[in-house]
Amino acid sequence: MKTLILMRHAKSSWSALGLDDHDRPLNKRGRTSAPVMARWLAAKGLQPDHALCSTAQRVRETYALMREAVPELPQPSFDEALYHALPESLNGALRRLPPDCGTALLVAHEPGLSSYVERLGGPDAPANCQRAYAHFPTAAMAVLRAEIEQWDDLAPAATKFEDFALPRELMDRPEFRARPKSA
Repeated sequence: MKTLILMRHAKSSWSALGLDDHDRPLNKRGRTSAPVMARWLAAKGLQPDHALCSTAQRVRETYALMREAVPELPQPSFDEALYHALPESLNGALRRLPPDCGTALLVAHEPGLSSYVERLGGPDAPANCQRAYAHFPTAAMAVLRAEIEQWDDLAPAATKFEDFALPRELMDRPEFRARPKSA
């Protein structure tokens, strides 16, 4: 059994006109939501063995803020092929994971994520999860389980879409809010 966590980067800023899309940083909302989602993962007992991330600045910042909130998250592997990747590229990156990886976190972009999660989750996914098919919001996370031994076998027939979380639905819950820094 393998667990796959798909995440879209947190909300990015559009304030710097002329900045290349790849170099856009997070905005205030993005800097707030990334740690919330890391705490949600920890509360669910989801500890990735590997983290695959796009090379975009907003993804790098998202993951760095997540690791500040939950230091147990693994060091990320950055892959340029994940920048605005289509489902085939996302699947290809995951299929290259080592067999001993039980849980993988992939942080990437739209529109590839919503198409990919729909392909894996299919029409039998819970309604709460199917809302990811039309649009995968910033900092949202999808959790899927796959009845496979190796990542190379990752396919829709073996995958079940189990959970979908959005930061705006978790922000007001005290267990996910920022904790004060100790003095």
